[in-house]
Amino acid sequence: MSLAELKLPDYREQLPEVAARFRRISQREVILRVDDLKKSFGANGSEHIVFNNVSLNIHRREFICVIGPSGCGKSTFIRIIAGLDECSGGTVLLDNHDVSGPGPDRGMVFQGYTLFPWLTVKRNVMFGLEMRGKSHVTAEAEARQWLDMVGLAKFEDLYPHELSGGMKQRVAIARALANEPRILIMDEPFAALDAQTRCQMQAYLLQIWKKVDVTILFITHDLDEAAYLADRILVMGSNPGRVVEFIENPVPRPRSAAQFISPEFLSLKKRLEELIHPPVETGEEEKLPMIKLTVAGDEVE
Repeated sequence: MSLAELKLPDYREQLPEVAARFRRISQREVILRVDDLKKSFGANGSEHIVFNNVSLNIHRREFICVIGPSGCGKSTFIRIIAGLDECSGGTVLLDNHDVSGPGPDRGMVFQGYTLFPWLTVKRNVMFGLEMRGKSHVTAEAEARQWLDMVGLAKFEDLYPHELSGGMKQRVAIARALANEPRILIMDEPFAALDAQTRCQMQAYLLQIWKKVDVTILFITHDLDEAAYLADRILVMGSNPGRVVEFIENPVPRPRSAAQFISPEFLSLKKRLEELIHPPVETGEEEKLPMIKLTVAGDEVE
């Protein structure tokens, strides 16, 4: 099958196993409902709308990636779901309960390394457990289980400054999952990592996700990452932010690096690029002011 023959709107006919996978997902319970969500700043007359009319349903154990151009409100959107920001309108329901602030039913992993530098790896994972009232012995035992799951059991007594970037993020994932959240929210967690470590972390995350009853909402700017990780991909537009398309990923699971050159992967990436960077008419591109600061000797094209 050539790339030209594989069109996303028709992939169900060409890939029946993918259609069957999404039928199974759609039969699971909806744990997150977002209805007509809006976020704006400023008063009437000088109001800046970050995003508007965002609605979606996410099923249990789905892996959802959110992509979109800078400024479309991706991070603000997931911060509202995490309870860290307030919306200006609409509703967010997790397990049919209104989201009105942070809670243990939502775990958060940020792009930056947010571990407590004065605590060991084990104590970082224990922190949330002890805050919830668990005894030191119980928290320690559970922390060790989570560190074993992310492959860091032998590093439990090290401090964050003694870890690599990828290891720090694995500790952050273990700490977020230790509270057994219903949904794990990840804001570009691998963006600061080098390319090789980023690929390793993507593989680690998929392995962890298979073992844990958790739904993942994952922001990324990397189209390859979205196509590799997600069940569905939420594409947002800007000015104001809005849902452009919610795409079911046609790349079959289990996934591997070899699929990066498969027709399904390339077709999906092409569609994402068209949505994120729509073609513009000649002469419509934004022009920067042409200020020449030096004589270079020749002109570049």
